[in-house]
Amino acid sequence: MKNTNKYLMALFAAAVVTFGCNRQPAPDGNADTDTVAEEMPHKITYPTYSGGDSCKAYVVNISLTLPESEGDAVVESIRSQLLYLMGASSAATDPQALVNRQVQQKKIELSEMSAELTDDMEEYEEEYFRQMYHSLELAHMSTNSCFMTFVLHGYDYGGGAHGMSGLSYLVFDMTTGKQISEKDLTTNKSAITNLLRTTAMREYKRNNPEFEVFEVDNITANGNFFITPDSLIYQYGEYEIAAYCYGRPTLRLNKKDVKPYINPESTAYKYWFGEN
Repeated sequence: MKNTNKYLMALFAAAVVTFGCNRQPAPDGNADTDTVAEEMPHKITYPTYSGGDSCKAYVVNISLTLPESEGDAVVESIRSQLLYLMGASSAATDPQALVNRQVQQKKIELSEMSAELTDDMEEYEEEYFRQMYHSLELAHMSTNSCFMTFVLHGYDYGGGAHGMSGLSYLVFDMTTGKQISEKDLTTNKSAITNLLRTTAMREYKRNNPEFEVFEVDNITANGNFFITPDSLIYQYGEYEIAAYCYGRPTLRLNKKDVKPYINPESTAYKYWFGEN
């Protein structure tokens, strides 16, 4: 899975006016994680639905975390969008039934793949014939009065030297319930891309002296980002900008550097710099 993006939202507005778009320190002191439970007008819970199975031929694990908040239209909108993202046919789909169905489908797929490899086992070196594996997890990352962020983590192995994994971030605007895109966030995507290239070739390489990108032009603002109190962080997949041995690189842009290119009407601008 080269890019997990394959696996691949104004009732609350009055509350934001009241509470503002503020940050609170996380309980563990992590500066990159926000929590504002005391600010939210409705209690939000995050139940997880999971399923899996394993045998000699395969391992399957699927996990889905969704937000729930009775009476909060924005949270329910985000929940519906996440359900659709994960393959639900409607917002009323039972999450556990959805997970169970996907586990069964993946078991059949991996069983067939394993059988094909077994039939042709003589053509493969032993190290390239291992248990098939599929893992997909949608997890809650953070919530504050500005954003609710989820991360989709997948891993697949279907034979060969190694499997493929990926991370995709989903950032939702708590004023509208809409997933935030680069079009919403920035007024100059090309400038953001140039900052990312500079970061990769200077700051990132400074901390990782052996780091080599395939081509500088491969580094673009790819839409896979999340927002912290002081940064805009982009996530890249395996092989997307560098060799597999470098994993999934992240490039961090300081909010001060991106300020000229952030839409002044966006929630991110208000979050970082206050009202424009």
